[in-house]
Amino acid sequence: MNLDNAEKIFKVLYNSMPSIGFLSRKKRILAFISVTRDLQSMINAGDTDEEQAMFVLSMLMRKNKDFQKAAMMTALNLQHIGNKPLSDTGFKFANEIRTNMKLFTVDKLEDKKELE
Repeated sequence: MNLDNAEKIFKVLYNSMPSIGFLSRKKRILAFISVTRDLQSMINAGDTDEEQAMFVLSMLMRKNKDFQKAAMMTALNLQHIGNKPLSDTGFKFANEIRTNMKLFTVDKLEDKKELE
């Protein structure tokens, strides 16, 4: 893992963090979606890999209180949100947060089979 690249990506995401509002569930979830989509586009462009992306998101959790609040709100509501609006990286990170809080993980919607 290239720590210089991780620091550069961290600064870009830290500075692009949208407002989470005051006790706004919707704004917090939208902020998390925005940051993780930006990170996913960096992965898709080859600027970083998934391991480094998870490291950067962990750094954001420690250093940016707004991102921490947004990530926690998303993780707590992940069962209702599902994976459709989230990037793959965002969905995986939110599930990791749920695991750390000893909550059940949420499956991807496309993996679920409809009951007949």
